[in-house]
Amino acid sequence: MTKPLWALASGCVPDALPWDIPLIAHSAGFLSSGMWVDPETTWDKSALKKTKKSLSDTNIQLIDVEVVWLDKTNHIDDKQKLIIDIGLELKAKNILVVSRHENYEASISQFQEMCERAGKDIRICIEFGEFTNIKSLAKANEFISLVNHPSAGILIDLMHLNRSGDTLPDLKDELYPYVQGCDFWQESSTMTGMDYIEAAVDSRCCLGDGEARTNDINLMCQSDKDVSLEIRSINLRQRYPNPFKRAEAIFEGCNRGQFL
Repeated sequence: MTKPLWALASGCVPDALPWDIPLIAHSAGFLSSGMWVDPETTWDKSALKKTKKSLSDTNIQLIDVEVVWLDKTNHIDDKQKLIIDIGLELKAKNILVVSRHENYEASISQFQEMCERAGKDIRICIEFGEFTNIKSLAKANEFISLVNHPSAGILIDLMHLNRSGDTLPDLKDELYPYVQGCDFWQESSTMTGMDYIEAAVDSRCCLGDGEARTNDINLMCQSDKDVSLEIRSINLRQRYPNPFKRAEAIFEGCNRGQFL
């Protein structure tokens, strides 16, 4: 059995260029990282080549590529195709998908087309949360049941799980390929709209430093699931403006072994 991944999420270093994320993760001690792909900003024509080189140089395994938005039509569009194809090319394990689609049935059809394009080589995972159109684990389970495709999965983020009021499911279930781990403050559990979005991108902290349910963190760490450390923190960004130093602080502050 392969050892589960313990990864630096791309959101921890929003100030880094995509091809630098594996270098940052490797320097901090991680064996895995996420990857942010945005063709409208930093992902230019040379990005794939540079990212493949940094992955080769570091032997970093990509836990995911993000983010694909469900939106507008019932068919997959060129941007969505590109991100999935990049994930496949980079041998990422998962594609992170978020819904802002106003038409539920169309979003199911669009997600199904993503799964068909992905085939068996990568999981297409819906992330639920208060800021999306799929706001809870229960709704995510309902959505994936209707999609009914073997490549479809659900990404559990501990902060979003807490906000939705759901309990952590049995992580042995293959429906949940990986988990986004973090700690946070319970004041976020009643936030809505931009207040919650700001908390999600600015107010997370390292495991054990906040008010997350201790049992959730313990079960996550004791499971055989890959974990992406989504420690998006304005405090850490201010304390460690250098993303290499910030990644080191996250690696040192989030030791999976201490929760085993």
